[in-house]
Parts: sequence; C-alpha cells; structure tokens
Amino acid sequence: MALLRDALNDFTTGWRDDLTPAWRTALAGASPDPLAVGGTLTYDDSQPIYPSRRSKPLPEARADAHVFRAFDGLAPSKVRCVLIGQDPYPALRRATGRSFEQGDTDTWNLPAASVANSLRVLLRMLVAARTQDPTVLKMSWAAFARHIGTPGVALEAPRALFDRLQQTQGVLFLNAGLTLTRYKPGGAPEQLRGHIPFWRPVVGQVLRSMAVRRRGQVVFLCLGALAQKLLVNEGVRLAATQAGTWDTRAGEVALPHPVAPGFINGSNPFEAVNAKLQSFGAPPIAW
Repeated sequence: MALLRDALNDFTTGWRDDLTPAWRTALAGASPDPLAVGGTLTYDDSQPIYPSRRSKPLPEARADAHVFRAFDGLAPSKVRCVLIGQDPYPALRRATGRSFEQGDTDTWNLPAASVANSLRVLLRMLVAARTQDPTVLKMSWAAFARHIGTPGVALEAPRALFDRLQQTQGVLFLNAGLTLTRYKPGGAPEQLRGHIPFWRPVVGQVLRSMAVRRRGQVVFLCLGALAQKLLVNEGVRLAATQAGTWDTRAGEVALPHPVAPGFINGSNPFEAVNAKLQSFGAPPIAW
C-alpha cells in the first residue's frame, strides 16, 4: 500500500499547467508540501484522490470538476470575496473543486436529504440577502425550492449560480484542503494530517496575495474555526497589516460554520461581506 504523501506528490506533478498565467504568477514560489503529510498515512487506489486533475477526469465526477476549478474564469485581480471551506464534499460525484458547490445537483427541486446541510443553509441566507426577505429562513426546504423559482427570486440553477458569482462577481470558492480521499465527520487523519497540510502553502499564498494587493478590495468569508485559524496561521492578517491593506482593502467576516446550531438565525454572511466591501468604498456583490 502506498503512502499518501507519495500519492499526493505524484498527483500534483506539473500542477501549474492547470492554472492560467495570472494564477501561476500569483502562486510563484508556492508549492504543495508532501513532507507535511503524516508519514504513516496510506493511500489505496480504491479511494482515489479527488477532485481530479483537469486532464484526468474521474468516472462519476462532474465533467468540469477538477482540483483548481475555483480559479477558472476568474483573474486574481478580480477576486472580491474568498469563501473559505474546509474540504471538498465527501463524495466523488459531489466534489467539483469549488467550496460548498455540490456537483450532483442540476436543480434545486430535490428532496432535502439530497442537498448538503451546509448548502441548504447558505442558499437560504443568500436568497434572504438577495431579496431582503428574512421569511425564507424559516421555510421548509420544499417550500423554499418552490419559492426560488418565482419571478421575484429567479435563483439560477446550481452550476449557473456558482459560475455567475465566480466569473462576474469575483467570488473565489476556495477550500483549505483542495483534495480528499478518506472522509470522516470531524475530520479523518487523511484530511487533517494529510490533504490540508499538503495544500497549505498554496492556499496560504492565494490568501496572502489577495490580502496585500494595492488595487481592489477583498473580504475573506471564514465560516468555522478552521477557516478563521487559516488567516492567522498563514500570516494573512500579518502580511496585510504590514502592507497597510488590512481593514482598508482587505478584511474578514468570521462566523460559525453553516451547520453550527443557530447559524441561520445569526448574522447573514452575504450581507456582512457586502457591508465590509462598502466600508472599503467598493460596490457590493450581487448575490
């Protein structure tokens, strides 16, 4: 049985080829770190690394899913919000390479059990921010799915919604760990001591490069403790403070994870992002 660090090292051979020139520049000097992966963690071909590389799609995965999907159609200079998740969704057909996007949904008109808990919560809050109608937060999923098809809401289909937010509104849907093999609620060793530390230098460089830009504004939407610690542990706040951009061009919205009890009754993350952007003199995101 192979070691996970060796499998991840092989998986990322030539990884920069999957990025645009602008992102290759933004990530200059950063590389995944196989030595950060626990030395006893193993890899089994029956649990492939996913999302796949762009040129090597996996059966059952969505056709456009790949490890760097979050960067497609979005230049580094255009990023206005980084929505930080922990891992890809723990099913090959669901993981797309974008945080909180569920790849096996082509329509919202599905039973609640077919849509991830975190996504159901975030969608309600997004629609509440879009329509300024907090009553949607109390709707059952079935009622909500009917409501979002009305002309007053007209929520796009799943892929179209993520595409629009990424490509026209500058939302970078970024996970702390860009890949996954074995998943366990609360975090399997392969997640916490494998994939996340392996990708940390790359993810950290993405965040720091956004935070110290001299043009444009960015808000890091950190949902949960891991995302919030990432800004500290990767020196994002420190770098931005030293550059004079923290709380002038770059800032954070820190909230619990969407599945935390009471999240849906708390601050609306999308409204909070727009409030932070407007405090920087930037236009709001059209959620």
